[in-house]
Amino acid sequence: MQWKQGRKYITTVIFGFLSLFTVHAAFAAPGAITPPTRLPDYAQGKNWVRLPGKADKPVDVFFIYPTVIETSDPYRSPDDPEMRAEAAKLLADHGGIFKSANLYAPYYHQLSLETFRALNTEEKLEAGIIGIPFQDCRKAFEEYLARHNQGRPIIFAAHSQGTMVMKDLLLWIKDAHPEVLKRTVAAYLIGWAVNDNYLKRLGMPFASGRDDTGVIISWSTEAPDAALNPFTMGTVKGALVINPVSWKRDASYAPKEESLGSRMRPEDPPAGDRPHFADARNNLERGTVVTTAPVSSGTIWPHGVLHHFDYDLFYYDFQQNVSDRIAAWLRHHKP
Repeated sequence: MQWKQGRKYITTVIFGFLSLFTVHAAFAAPGAITPPTRLPDYAQGKNWVRLPGKADKPVDVFFIYPTVIETSDPYRSPDDPEMRAEAAKLLADHGGIFKSANLYAPYYHQLSLETFRALNTEEKLEAGIIGIPFQDCRKAFEEYLARHNQGRPIIFAAHSQGTMVMKDLLLWIKDAHPEVLKRTVAAYLIGWAVNDNYLKRLGMPFASGRDDTGVIISWSTEAPDAALNPFTMGTVKGALVINPVSWKRDASYAPKEESLGSRMRPEDPPAGDRPHFADARNNLERGTVVTTAPVSSGTIWPHGVLHHFDYDLFYYDFQQNVSDRIAAWLRHHKP
């Protein structure tokens, strides 16, 4: 989960702070949060971070971005100029991963860190997500499906808070638009736990390789000596993981020489491409991907938790994988 504080970006643990740092504070109960009185009108292009003027590729991506700024309010409005600017910046940094598809990404109401701290069980967390950000993203998806998709196959992608919203959105799609799951190339649910219980509810399998389709893909990144990782070891237990370099499910090692490269953002200098930068090995017990890449978790996250770098470290591997899965889908679903 990422946000802007002053002139720096920092990434933080969401609800895991309480147990990890023994922070004792009174937070508002989720039931006390008043939902927005007005949802965005997604028929207006201004309410989309990305809305292609022309869909010229055979597959779409529907993307939900992570938390981009912090606020003392229960949630941040998509009308907020700072949030709009930071969401657009994040899409500028990560949108290239999906260059082989038409990219759609709505602005939406985001829960604040204070609210996440109160949602310290899986049940409370799901209720909080469904209560505010999910409502926006559901409405955005309905608009996208009615006016923009035109029956094309879809990739779903998200990170952090966006992944939590996307998990609920996919469950809603299963009931409301079951035909959509039948033309889902893949769902990249990065930076938050996906477990067997969720797969059973959704009725989709976890990926087993680099180009299977109709699958869920997930990982959360950490260093070898990482502390408790709240993104895979918090309220959701039994996280599943795939190695984003080798695209294997086992604990075999993928050296950095096998990686197609990383791309660092301006707030992580030196910015730009770093070829063969990140190695990767799955920790099956923790449900994480472990790397020895020389990046820092910073001082505000648990030691070694590299949540901020889930996309960045494996940028070009991720980009190629999107292309590979699209190619595989198109081979097996010819018009």
